[in-house]
Amino acid sequence: MRHVGPDERSRLFEQAREWSRRPDSWADADRLWIRVIDAYRQAARGSVRPDRHDQQQLARALRWRGMLLSARGRAAEGMAPGGEAVAIFERVYDAVAAEGGDVAAPPRDDALAELIAALTDLAEVAFVAGQPATRRELLGRAVAVGLTAVGSPPSAGPGTRQALGAAYHHQATALLHRHLTRPSSLDGLRDAVLAASRACELRQALHDPARPLSLRELADTYGLYARCLAMTGDVERAGVVLALGDRLVKLLGSAAAQPAEDLRVAAELLGRDGVPTGAVTGPRRFRWRRR
Repeated sequence: MRHVGPDERSRLFEQAREWSRRPDSWADADRLWIRVIDAYRQAARGSVRPDRHDQQQLARALRWRGMLLSARGRAAEGMAPGGEAVAIFERVYDAVAAEGGDVAAPPRDDALAELIAALTDLAEVAFVAGQPATRRELLGRAVAVGLTAVGSPPSAGPGTRQALGAAYHHQATALLHRHLTRPSSLDGLRDAVLAASRACELRQALHDPARPLSLRELADTYGLYARCLAMTGDVERAGVVLALGDRLVKLLGSAAAQPAEDLRVAAELLGRDGVPTGAVTGPRRFRWRRR
């Protein structure tokens, strides 16, 4: 492969990311990600001390390709690039943390957030690949990595809190899926309630009317949390969350179809007006992130 300079590597990365957001361009995006990954590997091999930005870009490209392969029905293949992305993000975070500085401020917050997000994405790829136990293990790891680094979520930086909110949300979804597919005791469902509660707390603190995605994420968690609470028979708290979720779903309109469905299920479990729409326990369609 010919040498690809930094400006061209960056341009190819952005092009691949743009194509990844359009299903009609996924095949082209997949081929381009391979070029991008090779270019960043070559840059790393050609340097005695690899540039940290190049390392991060390589990890981001691997993470994107893993998610793209999953979206294209090739999730088992997506595990390898996703796993390599996690390993690189771990090395980057360790290097950044070794330099000291406030864990809640850039660059440590950024590096930690990307590591947690990469673990969360890999967990969802694992689930699509038919590995629900691996999904739960990776999500537990994502949460543990964040808590080990920051002590408690409120003391984390904004990027880490957002990533932890997503990790807790997906963990609650995974635990609910296990309960519905392999009912055993109430303990598993209570674990799902706890994870959903933590996701809700984090996302409530981060929600911002100027950021529609933050409202959509909070609506997602309200729907999941209300449903988990209703299933445990916690009528009072479920009713409160259901009311909060209903208001947010009405504000978002058609953009909140998924949480609206969860809220309808919760409403029916509570004996209120609502239309049951079946279990919502499988993987959600990936929302391509900025990086």
